[in-house]
Amino acid sequence: MSLPVILWPLNKLLALALRQKYDAGSVLHVSFPFHIVHYTVILLRRQGVTADYVAVGGSRDWTLCDYHFQRWRKWMPLALTEFWFFWRVMRRYELVQFHFMQGISRSGWEWPILKSMGRKIIVYYSGCEARDWRRNMALHPSVNICEDCDYGRDLCSNALSVLRRRLSRKYADLEMVTTPDLLDFVPEAIHFPFFSPPADIIPKRRRDTWPTNGCLRIVHVTNHPGIEGTRMIADAVEALRIKGHAIEIRHIKGASYSEVLQELVDADLSIGKMKMGFYANAQIEALCCGVPTITHIRPDLRDQAYPVPGLIFSSLDELETMIEALLLQPGQLEAFRRMAEAAIRALHDNDELTRRLASIYREVCKGKRTGDLQAWSGLRPAASSSTWPITPIN
Repeated sequence: MSLPVILWPLNKLLALALRQKYDAGSVLHVSFPFHIVHYTVILLRRQGVTADYVAVGGSRDWTLCDYHFQRWRKWMPLALTEFWFFWRVMRRYELVQFHFMQGISRSGWEWPILKSMGRKIIVYYSGCEARDWRRNMALHPSVNICEDCDYGRDLCSNALSVLRRRLSRKYADLEMVTTPDLLDFVPEAIHFPFFSPPADIIPKRRRDTWPTNGCLRIVHVTNHPGIEGTRMIADAVEALRIKGHAIEIRHIKGASYSEVLQELVDADLSIGKMKMGFYANAQIEALCCGVPTITHIRPDLRDQAYPVPGLIFSSLDELETMIEALLLQPGQLEAFRRMAEAAIRALHDNDELTRRLASIYREVCKGKRTGDLQAWSGLRPAASSSTWPITPIN
């Protein structure tokens, strides 16, 4: 028998008894082990928000969290593991923010219990868990992230994803997306941008910069080359090598977060998210490492991508020409490198974003829903953007 059948009456009694027992203004972030959630919680605490993070499942790469929830334990049945964690930890928070629609159970039994207790729920979509591949193919037939999917279209189409999207639509007080292209699939959500990685975790560069080092090093970070256009990126680089340019590409796959940051710092150029429609966390990390990055922005989203020195827009078809233009302009690439970090941190300003997120939490706890919170949606242009002497190559 499933957990809802066995423990539902007890859950209902506990929900009534503990409805008023929570820490006002507190938020619990729920995700699989992920560095972004960890640093988000740290930033929130610096703004005075009572915030914690529970990592669900295991990871060889990331272990930092406040609670590590493993559904399967030898000494406790699955039903009791979830039940114990929910009533010992999760119910204490006024607001729960689910990342990737990741809960502590597969069935989602905790969602209606949270709502029956008056708790608030935010769902923060970061990618394929929100997408509908058929809709994406229809909307953007020329190029899209779904056309060569190497997830097996499992993240968006399996029964668990369908169930979680249904739970999100029914129980979420607010839905947010990390990038505006996801609004194609969650149009009622608000766009809340990525934070910047903390400056103190960026490692030191170990090699000279191009052209002093003699060979332009490009880093491409992805575990899923099909959705990134990796083959076409490699073809563009190979074509330039045949022309006689000293250039190499390093495809980083399956690396730890610290290893990825070191590879970015040591690069001369980064390329990524060439099929998605908007830049994402990897491009922000590259720029924070002082490395210019080439990415693709859909034409209909260009007005939401504020000019940042070193954030270079291209398509896969134009990529070879774009890289060659940079190879022939070493001064341009050096100028981008000097300004990249300060510019992206001004746009993705952690203090401003954290204050905005804390304000969203307060409004949601007051009962405000998505329609009342659109003022917090989207990026804000950096105050200094009009004075930057160099704009991205287009």
